[in-house]
Amino acid sequence: MNLKLIENAIETENSFYEGISLTQYQKLAKRWDEILSIVHKEVFEYINDDDLCFDDCENSFPTRSKLTGNYYIDSVSYINSVNPAGFQITISTRLTERLLTGEDDYLGLEVVLFAKCVNDTFEVWGIDSSSI
Repeated sequence: MNLKLIENAIETENSFYEGISLTQYQKLAKRWDEILSIVHKEVFEYINDDDLCFDDCENSFPTRSKLTGNYYIDSVSYINSVNPAGFQITISTRLTERLLTGEDDYLGLEVVLFAKCVNDTFEVWGIDSSSI
């Protein structure tokens, strides 16, 4: 299944925790396209993994056939981590499902990234799912 990042009427909520300074946030924000690329890759791999997202299984969740292929960023949180030292960024995405009246939220995927400093390579620490 292909994926498309869409704009939503709901404004993305940014949260800052554990001592993120304005300067650090601005430096991380300059890397937003890179962050989105990583998130897109992780979400794409998740929904195309047959062990995590299922084909037309009536009693399983999530079911790939319900997905529209659209998703949007719901929220982003930034944490200046102490142990280990670095920056954790959690991006909450919402994938939509097909309805007779259009589309609505169906699956939440939260991608957690980590970098030792604002200019370091991002590591993917995990991806968590939730039904919406």
